[in-house]
Amino acid sequence: VKEGFTSYCQDTTLRPSISCKLLNMTIHFVDKFIHLVLKPGEKIPLHKPLGILFNPKWKEIRYDKGYIIKHAEYLRYLFTPDEEIWQAIKKIVPSPIENTVTVGVHIRGGDYRTYLKGRYFYEPEVYRKYMVQINELLEPTNKQVRFLICTNETFDPVIFKGLNILYQQGNDILVDLYGLSCCDYLMGPPSTFSQWASFYGKVPLKLLYSPNETFSLQDFKRIITLDTFE
Repeated sequence: VKEGFTSYCQDTTLRPSISCKLLNMTIHFVDKFIHLVLKPGEKIPLHKPLGILFNPKWKEIRYDKGYIIKHAEYLRYLFTPDEEIWQAIKKIVPSPIENTVTVGVHIRGGDYRTYLKGRYFYEPEVYRKYMVQINELLEPTNKQVRFLICTNETFDPVIFKGLNILYQQGNDILVDLYGLSCCDYLMGPPSTFSQWASFYGKVPLKLLYSPNETFSLQDFKRIITLDTFE
C-alpha cells in the first residue's frame, strides 16, 4: 500500500497543470469520496474519485486518512487550477486588505433541496443570520468584515443588505471552489465542496448542521482530511 501511494505521488506523468475540464470532473466525483471503500481485487468503477481515476497503481489501495495528511502539500500542488481560474477569482476577491477579514459563505441549494429530505437546505435568511453572528464575533478585532457568497442558487441580494458582500451569481464552479479557499473563514452546510476549500487553502471552516446554531470563533477549524478537523 505504501509503495502504491509513493509511486502515485512520484509519477512523472502527473502534473499540477491539469485542465479545467478534468479538474471540474474530479470535483463532480469528489462528493462520493466519503463513501469510498476499496477491497483487495475489487473492480474499480468509473465513479471512484481522485487518484484512482488517474492512476491504476491505486487499484489495490484502501482509503487511508494518514496518507492524505502525510501528502497534503503534494495534493494541493497536484490540484492547483490553471492561472485563468486565479485571474477570475481576483476580479471578485480583491487582494487582502489590511484590517479586513474575508468570510466565505457556501450557500448550497440545488440537490440539497431534496438530499436527506432537505435536512441541510437553508433559506438565504438563515445564512444572513449566521453572517450577522460572525460579524458580531469579529467586531472586537476592529477589522472590517466582508463576505464572499458562493452558491448554485439565485436570490435577491437585498436579503444581505447592510453586509459587505463580495458576490457574483453564476460563477464557474472552480472559481467558487478556489475563491472560498482564499478566505480567512468559511461556513456552510456539510459538504465536500467547502471541505476541499478548507483543505486546499488551510482555512478554518464551520459546518452548519442546523438552521439554529450558536457558535464561537473557536468552532472554526481547518480540515486536514475528509470529515477530519485539526
